[in-house]
Amino acid sequence: MKKLLCVVALVGVLGAPATVSAQVSLGPALAFHDDFDFGIGAFADIPVPSLAPGLSIVPNFLFWFPDGGDAWELNGDVSYAFQVSEDTPVLPFAFAGLNILNIGPDGGDSKTKIGLNLGGGIGFRAERLQPFVGAKFEIQDGSGFVIFGGVGFPVGG
Repeated sequence: MKKLLCVVALVGVLGAPATVSAQVSLGPALAFHDDFDFGIGAFADIPVPSLAPGLSIVPNFLFWFPDGGDAWELNGDVSYAFQVSEDTPVLPFAFAGLNILNIGPDGGDSKTKIGLNLGGGIGFRAERLQPFVGAKFEIQDGSGFVIFGGVGFPVGG
């Protein structure tokens, strides 16, 4: 059941922006969590310039590989890319959003926690790819710290 939920969430993240007319990017992500070690996942960056220039909705999904079980998280963040000059090679951003974390120890009942994400990072200017790195705090029962990176591939308008 957990794997089915993970697949449905991943398809939702990747399929959600299909009808958006702005320049959307999709791609893979890698992360390191201070409690769960390494994780892999996917994200979508959906610009909403009608609300504010630089504003995006960023759903993402990560599957973690902790010792003695598994964990996954689904995030719904709102990101703001700070306006910088065209010749600047880096693009700073900040974000906040909701986090749903599911932890399942081997042979035990899984626990789901809901929390907040607060973070930021930098994107890098490139020809067609949109690489980025960042960090965030997850505020839940206890707090978690995540370092992440990925590469966006532009799709659509």
